[in-house]
Amino acid sequence: MRIRGKINVILAVMGIVTLLVAATAMMVVRLYDNHFDRYVSLTERVYNGERMNRLVTAVVMESRGIYAAKSLKDAAKFADGMEKALADIDLLLEGWRRLVPDAERPAFDAMLGKAAEFRTVRQETIRLGREVSPEAASVQGNNDANRANRKAFQATIDGIVDQDRRSLENIRKAGDELVSFATLLIALAAGLGLIVSMAIGLMMARRLSRPILTLSDTMKRLAGGELETPVPFAEQTDEVGEMARAVEVFKRNGLSMTAQAREEARQRARAQELQTHVASLVSAAVVGDFTRRVPERSGDPALDQFAASVNALVESVEAGIGETRHVIARLAEGDLSQNMTGNFRGAFAELQTNMNETLSQLRTTMQDLRSATDGIHGGAAGLRQASDDLSRRTEQQAAALEETSSAIEEIASAVRLSTDRAQEAAVVMTDAARSTEQSGVIVRDAVDAMQRIEQASAEIGQITNVIDEIAFQTNLLALNAGVEAARAGEAGKGFAVVAQEVRELAQRAAKAAKDIKGLIARSGNEVSSGVRLVQEAGRALSSIDARVQSVDGYIREIATAAREQSTGLKEVSTAINAMDQVTQRNAAMVEEINAATHKLASEADHVSDMVASFRLEEGAGARTGFAPAPHSADRTASPATAPRASQSPPPLSPTARSERAGFTPAPAAGRGTSSASSSSAAPAPGRPASGFGLRLGRAKAPRVAPASESSRAVVSPARQMMKTVAKAFAPAQSAKPAEDNWEEF
Repeated sequence: MRIRGKINVILAVMGIVTLLVAATAMMVVRLYDNHFDRYVSLTERVYNGERMNRLVTAVVMESRGIYAAKSLKDAAKFADGMEKALADIDLLLEGWRRLVPDAERPAFDAMLGKAAEFRTVRQETIRLGREVSPEAASVQGNNDANRANRKAFQATIDGIVDQDRRSLENIRKAGDELVSFATLLIALAAGLGLIVSMAIGLMMARRLSRPILTLSDTMKRLAGGELETPVPFAEQTDEVGEMARAVEVFKRNGLSMTAQAREEARQRARAQELQTHVASLVSAAVVGDFTRRVPERSGDPALDQFAASVNALVESVEAGIGETRHVIARLAEGDLSQNMTGNFRGAFAELQTNMNETLSQLRTTMQDLRSATDGIHGGAAGLRQASDDLSRRTEQQAAALEETSSAIEEIASAVRLSTDRAQEAAVVMTDAARSTEQSGVIVRDAVDAMQRIEQASAEIGQITNVIDEIAFQTNLLALNAGVEAARAGEAGKGFAVVAQEVRELAQRAAKAAKDIKGLIARSGNEVSSGVRLVQEAGRALSSIDARVQSVDGYIREIATAAREQSTGLKEVSTAINAMDQVTQRNAAMVEEINAATHKLASEADHVSDMVASFRLEEGAGARTGFAPAPHSADRTASPATAPRASQSPPPLSPTARSERAGFTPAPAAGRGTSSASSSSAAPAPGRPASGFGLRLGRAKAPRVAPASESSRAVVSPARQMMKTVAKAFAPAQSAKPAEDNWEEF
């Protein structure tokens, strides 16, 4: 039998046991349901009896309300409640009748008779209370006969309720016995079914678990690597046999995977060897050795192809770096004619292009530098002419400084006087602003006081309204009192007189309240007018305060501007003194300009010699080393006897001299730089003007003696002075700048 059939047998037995237990439970539930219906019926009957007693009591209480009523209208309210209670009694009896069994019907019919008598008596009481009088209803219903009838009716109800309670207790005991019997019966059925199911289950489990445990042990041994372990139960036709045959397949797959793992281990060994060779090659390449190669005879085509690719990569890198090293070595020797040759691709092709373009640009730069040295000679002649112009301008500047100093003294005196007056006006306006602010505070307090007065007037008006209402109520009460006195006849005449006096008094109080209300209204109007006027005065003072604050701010700004003018004049005076010192230094500077001009020509020769040391084209006869230039003897000569001094061109205009020297003069206006910055384009003494910041030769040219501290070029304060004057006196215009670039010396 297959496992499914065995499991079906177990399920069939368990189903039979379940049906047996279910049948037992259904029988018990039906018995308990019948018992519960009887219990519910008795419970409702007991509840109906208790409710009947409450309704009878409610009818009695409503009857007493009718007896105590003062009128038919008052009695009608209690009659309605009594009639509703009787209707509830009828509905309750109708529902109760359906719950009473036939055996107890006589006692219930007797109670219905008592209920009919009770209802008849109470209906009569209701009629008398509605139609005749409460006294008649009291005479009819409030007597010993009716009370005896009501007590007998309630006694009958209590007897029925007591009988139902005893029956209810008996049913409760019978229910407990039924529960005990049902529990025992269900427990016996469940125990019997459990024993039978366990017996069959154990028998089937032994036939199922033993083969499965044996197969499980076999699978563990196979998983542990014992692939030679035999697989039992493979010949069976049930599920266990199928599992055994599946385990046999796993066994064969394990043997196949073991052989495959051995082959993979051999592949990993070859890959590890290749990795070792590649790591050695990379380590050598890191330190600059590109001569090593990876063996290409590993026995695996894929690994051999990878080794060949790595070798090709290293060969390509070696070729590119070798060609680059060759070109840079020639460049270090001063040979600019060599290019990077070869057929390269990728990054090395980009490197080849960049290297060749760099060499081409360097050759062009050296040629431009060679041409630029010719312009330096022309610039030296222009510098000599400029020194003469500078001497004349120095004399003119001294005269202008004297006139400027006199004008500045007069302006300073006027500015000091304006500053003093502006400060005094600022003090006066500060006091005025403080007084205006105090007046504003007083006006705001007055406005608040008037608003409080206006609020108090409104509250007084409310009080007069209350007085008027009290007078109206008093008048109304006096009128009612007069009417009642008239009804009383002779006995109420005195009261009528008093009521008339009270009425007249109320009328006078109403008239007085009306007059007071009119006075308060007029007073409120006057107060509102005063509040409005005070508020307008407050707004006017606030406007005055704002104007005073604005004027105070203007005066403070004037005082601040006056102080700034005074400070500016002090700075102008300081600048004039500095200009005087600069004028003295300019005189000494002119003498050194001539010497610097001759030295400039000597340095131009030096630059030409250094440029000639570079080979710019293939086959050129230039030197390839860094030997000293052959004109060192000429460079050591004095500036007055330099060979190129006799070949200088005739004097040119300042603009032409600047263009001949290779630069365009910047406009003089707004420039605050020194002569040192203007001449920064010229090479420093003893340093070649290479154009790209490199020292191109080892020969040292003689240095020009530095200028003394008193004659060294400084930043001219002339333009700073003019800016300060323009800032202090806005309408003034700055002085016209010079037409050339030499006022900065």
